[in-house]
Amino acid sequence: MDISQHGVNTLDDFYKTDADAEEAIIACYSSWKDTYQSAFWLKNLLSDDCYSAGESWTAASAQLLSTYTFDSDFSHIKTLYTNLYKVIYAANIVLEYVKGDSDIKFRARAEAKVFRAMSYIELISLWGTPPLVDHPLASNEYAQANGDTNALWALVNQDLTEAIESGNLEEKANPDAFTYRITKQFAQALLGKAYMYQKNYNDAAATLNAVVNSGKYALYTDFENIQTTKGEANCESMFESNYVYDANNATGIMSDMIWVYIHWRGDMLSFNEPTQIYSHGGWGFFNPTKESYDAFVGMGDTYRLNASIKTYQQMEDMGISLSGAIAYMPDNAGYFSWKYRVYEEDVINYYWLRCPNNARAMRYAEVLLLAAEANLQAGSATEAVECVNKVRTRARLSALVSVSMDDIKKEKRLELWMEGCRYQDLIRWGDAATVLAQRGRERPALYKDGRVSWNEQKNASAGFKTGKHELLPFPATEMNVNKNMKQNPGW
Repeated sequence: MDISQHGVNTLDDFYKTDADAEEAIIACYSSWKDTYQSAFWLKNLLSDDCYSAGESWTAASAQLLSTYTFDSDFSHIKTLYTNLYKVIYAANIVLEYVKGDSDIKFRARAEAKVFRAMSYIELISLWGTPPLVDHPLASNEYAQANGDTNALWALVNQDLTEAIESGNLEEKANPDAFTYRITKQFAQALLGKAYMYQKNYNDAAATLNAVVNSGKYALYTDFENIQTTKGEANCESMFESNYVYDANNATGIMSDMIWVYIHWRGDMLSFNEPTQIYSHGGWGFFNPTKESYDAFVGMGDTYRLNASIKTYQQMEDMGISLSGAIAYMPDNAGYFSWKYRVYEEDVINYYWLRCPNNARAMRYAEVLLLAAEANLQAGSATEAVECVNKVRTRARLSALVSVSMDDIKKEKRLELWMEGCRYQDLIRWGDAATVLAQRGRERPALYKDGRVSWNEQKNASAGFKTGKHELLPFPATEMNVNKNMKQNPGW
């Protein structure tokens, strides 16, 4: 029966006004928020920045990521894959139905292209050959086959280039003029990053240099708060999703609960200075690795180290006693993630630790380090040194006279520690097979006096395997319903 529903607009009838266009593009912003939690889990725990333990080594399902013993049915793989395609769907709706006949509509179309490209950068770098979907699918198109990697990158390049050249993206007046909208420079940064994955270093250098030379962004001086609520919307943030403090809507603040997952069992801690960090919550699923701590120490990088990681003894010296939490979190190397700490005044719901901290997609420091790598690879050593030294100056390290790829790799590891960059970088550089081979082969045990012992885990399946872990598996649910898809090698 073809009966019109009261109060319901069809796709063809709705996207007519500026208000309709704004609603449509807001769906992209909202959908992108939903990718943050699963991306945080996957990209950090697959790296050597941190590992997951929780209340016990075997109880935490995320420990399967840390040890490389997960399979295609793992929940965060499915969730991220699904949510990225939700962003693409929302972007395709804008590009299909919002016609460019006003400034707001033109801007919505440009932003939608950036969101689609941003999603595909993640999908291609993590899965290799995800389906190419550039329009809302009809019911007979749902079973899409694997995409061609070159065609996928071509779509990313085209979307970002068209958005940048459209003149319809916002541009900040200066570094302090923050906007939550997609900017031209953020689109350029994404395009430069995409070129890096494609090893197109000349175009990457030119594109990233344009962001640096624009003067629209600057390094934030308070590195210790760069990932806390006190550092939200700073001059360094290229793009971040905004969360609003609403005590009457505690469960809707950060539905992914990422802040409660990161930290130690806070309800077991005792505080002499309770306003420094939260006093309840925390399950310890993101424990800093000894390798990370040693990397900071090896470079003499005390400023960023103290702003990123605290030791057991440092926490005790600050009046935050961890001894009561160890019984519930013994599988720890004795380190605490300080970079993502939650301030007492930001906590809305203590049991679930709801905190309206904004989700950052990219910082200007990442742009500088990508630009350094691109320039070095393109033969522009002077520009590479300048970019690296800007980051080192903020880190209170001495300037370098020349830089190598090894210098850039070390700098990026410390500057962007646990910000979801390390795993994809290791894959892109061809270093993952070496760096991640022993993941899950040892298990730490922390004692109340601060001692740590290391126990060998006799699990032959643990660790990064060449020919398999370069790409994530397509989710089992996708493979079960889509017979046109071919699974990635080794899965």
